Amino acid sequence: MRRPRLRLASLLVAATLFALGCSDAAAPSDASTVVSADAGGDAARVADGAADAASDAPSDAPPEDPVDAGPPADPVAAATPGEWTWVPIDGARCMDGSPTGVGINTSPGADGLVIFFMGGGACFNASTCAGALHATGFGPSLFRVEISALGAAGPVSRTSKGNPLRSWNFMYVGYCTGDVHAGDNEAGATIDGHHYVFTGHHNVALALQRLVPHLRGIRHVLVTGLSAGGFGAAYNYDQIATAFGPEVDTSLVDDSGPPMPDDALPPCLQQQWRTLWNLDATLPADCTACRSQSNGGGIVALLDFILHKYPTRRFGLVSATRDGTIRDFFAWGRSGDCAVHGDFPAAAFNDALLSLRTREAGTALRTYFVDSSSHTWLFLPDWNVTAVGGTTLSSWVDAIATGGTANDVGPGAP
Repeated sequence: MRRPRLRLASLLVAATLFALGCSDAAAPSDASTVVSADAGGDAARVADGAADAASDAPSDAPPEDPVDAGPPADPVAAATPGEWTWVPIDGARCMDGSPTGVGINTSPGADGLVIFFMGGGACFNASTCAGALHATGFGPSLFRVEISALGAAGPVSRTSKGNPLRSWNFMYVGYCTGDVHAGDNEAGATIDGHHYVFTGHHNVALALQRLVPHLRGIRHVLVTGLSAGGFGAAYNYDQIATAFGPEVDTSLVDDSGPPMPDDALPPCLQQQWRTLWNLDATLPADCTACRSQSNGGGIVALLDFILHKYPTRRFGLVSATRDGTIRDFFAWGRSGDCAVHGDFPAAAFNDALLSLRTREAGTALRTYFVDSSSHTWLFLPDWNVTAVGGTTLSSWVDAIATGGTANDVGPGAP
């Protein structure tokens, strides 16, 4: 089941094509060739330049005297406003154990911050781990390639006039942990001959410790993400809200990471995640219901916990009514055996979404449902042109982020 990796690769290519199409210059007729060159070119050009410089140096040149250049510059302090900067996070690791970090893009004077979680599948058996994004690491070179494409549209675009949050500060949390940014299993596990660690939630905690003290003047935070990053945004909401404190207005928009009750999401699959990713260590300590299910289910209790702990905050869920990708992942265990990939019918998924909306009526949760089987909506033209019932997705997200009026949108909305 390698389709999740292909979906994300297609997303990156399509995002780059969209960026080319929206530029003032005419796009080349062979756009795919340009995308291929750009997508792999940054790191290659840096390496080639270093090799050329080394070959040009005289072989008999005398050694230079050592110079004490002092400690390396703090990348946060040295960040150029309006440009993306890679910040290594000490102790943060990808699923292969390699170090990683986050991207920041600052906007002096702005009191808003978007924290965006990237998606890219999940790793919990041989089939799903084979498709997890960046399973062999995510560092500054891959970050530059990824953000050059994804920064063209959506809520972390500085250049898209259709982004109502373009003047805010941005933090980009790439995806390389395979655990929907939720795990804290440093010992890890061996799956299909590969040893993986799962530290997504711990990575976020380290990033917050590193960066929150530098983010002065923040009064509004939007926590968001797509697919695995949508789940990650929701899962990390409590620790992010806690890190910024009660005086900061922290909101959430989860794109295509829908929480599901046990009758839609098999408890044996939830138990598999709890064990492999060590979720009981990362669920909020004061969410007793999150851990109370003897069969391993009940992770959906996290949603109720957040909604009741933060009754004055704003929360949004974006989903297609028949999302084929999420149905693929949630189909494991539908037959009662979590080693078997079953079938999650589109009608059953639709019913589960509408039931979730009904169950949370009267809370701060708002839903934006699109009658479709597609997956993810915050990037590409979807962000600005997707409109359901006359409400564009970008304006709806803006209302969630800034305290405007956001209603339930889409099929079954009251």
